Formats: sequence, C-alpha cells, structure tokens
Amino acid sequence: MINVAVIMSVYKSDDLSYLKSAVDSIFLQSYQCIDLFIYRDGEVGDNLQKYLDFLSNYHNVKVYFSAHNQGLAHALNFLIEKVLVCEKYKFIARMDSDDISHPARIRKQVNFMIRNLKTDVCGTACREFGSSFAMKEKTLPLNHEELIDLSITNCPFVHPSVLFRREVFINGARYPEHTSYTEDMALWFLLLEKGFHFSNLPDVLLSYRVNENMLSRRKGIKKALSEIKIRLKYMVKLKRVSVRNVILISLRLFFHLLPTSVMSFAYKKVRHVYMYKGK
Repeated sequence: MINVAVIMSVYKSDDLSYLKSAVDSIFLQSYQCIDLFIYRDGEVGDNLQKYLDFLSNYHNVKVYFSAHNQGLAHALNFLIEKVLVCEKYKFIARMDSDDISHPARIRKQVNFMIRNLKTDVCGTACREFGSSFAMKEKTLPLNHEELIDLSITNCPFVHPSVLFRREVFINGARYPEHTSYTEDMALWFLLLEKGFHFSNLPDVLLSYRVNENMLSRRKGIKKALSEIKIRLKYMVKLKRVSVRNVILISLRLFFHLLPTSVMSFAYKKVRHVYMYKGK
C-alpha cells in the first residue's frame, strides 16, 4: 500500500477532548499505511502536553515541539519538510486538531488519486457542526476548471480535508508565512498559478468544527481590503476577469463590515449559493 503522512498543528488554546477525537479519527481510518506528524506550536497546558508525550510513544506518530508560537503556516511547512525527508510517503494529508475524519476518508482519497493521475490536490465534502450557521453538508465543485472559477470569489477546498501529492511540495511550493490573507487561500492561489490540478470528492468525509467566534475574526476593514486585493490580483492572473467576479469580490468589503449577528445569517445564505448541486 502507498504510505500517507497526516500533518497536524497543536496550539495552546486547543481543547484536549477535541484533539483526542481528531487523533482517534486518524487511528480509526480504514486505510492502514498512515503516519501522523504533529507540531506543538509553542507552549501548551499540562494536560495537552501529557497527551502529546503519550502520543509520541506510538510507532506511527511523530511529535515535534517548538517553544514559541510561530503560526499555522510555519507549523505546516515544518512538518512538510520532515515528511519529505522520508521518501516513502507519496501523499500528505491535512488534518486540524478539532475536526473528525470519517473512517473511509484517506482510503477514498488515495484511491481517487491513483485513478486520476492529473490531480495534485484532492479535497472532500464535509459536515459542519458546532455553531448556528453550520451546514449539514458542504459540497464544493468537483473538477479543476470549476474550482479555478470558485477560487476567485471563495475557497475551493475544505482545508483540513485535503490530500496532496508529494510532488506539490518537492517542486518548492509551501504555505506562505508572511501574508495578511489566510494561509490556505494563499497556498491555493500559489498552486493554481504554478499549474497544479485540483479536484474534490462529493463524499462527506470530514466533520468540520465551526464556532461563533470564527465570524468575528473575519471582521475589519484591513482584512477586507487585503482579501479584495489578492482576489482581484488572481482574477487577472488566472484569466477569470468578469463583471460578476468583480461584483462578488467587491461585496466582500460589505460582508466584513457587517455586525456579527447579521454576518452569521448572511454567511450561511452566501455559502448555500456556492454549494455545488451537480452530484
């Protein structure tokens, strides 16, 4: 079987029970050849540290420790470097410390990648839980051209559901660490610019935890202007210039300035519009 490395970052504010559920969901995968790489991003509480020390005794878990918090992008890039040193891993999977991978996730993604050699990055649909605006099923476009179109105005992947081919990172791509934009969206644009091929599976293979605070973190004029700037830039670079895209990108300024209560309602409605219906 083909070996898969799963990369996960742990931070001091992570909930221990959520982390255990996330790790267990990797241990319980129906696909067998998986190793879990964990990066502790800065100091954590005693209970989290004891659990990480416990995990480090497993033969298929590798835990790395940093004394200082350096951010998710740095953590993921550190783990990618560690995985690439060992040539046995052909795929690298993302996982967050508070989500739950369904048992068939890795197996279905690996099988898809074996059958579809053009695909470099493969995501999945998800079930959201944990907030008033959670969606029971979030399904994104499946093929590359549709995902390029979507990326101009929205995110083409559920980030912790993604499986990468090793070659994506061997060719030098990494999560941008010095960006005012989210590290995953910055990476997707970088990969599209480099010509990598995207796909999504229609299957719900991840339970994705969301919370009410997620929206408040997205508020603010500075964040809005940063997002609009990078989206307009890649709209041109990826040759997706249209009146529709300009309008949708511009509307994000209005969205970021809404009161949180109104943002919650609008967020759910907008995401329903973007959901892919062609299964």
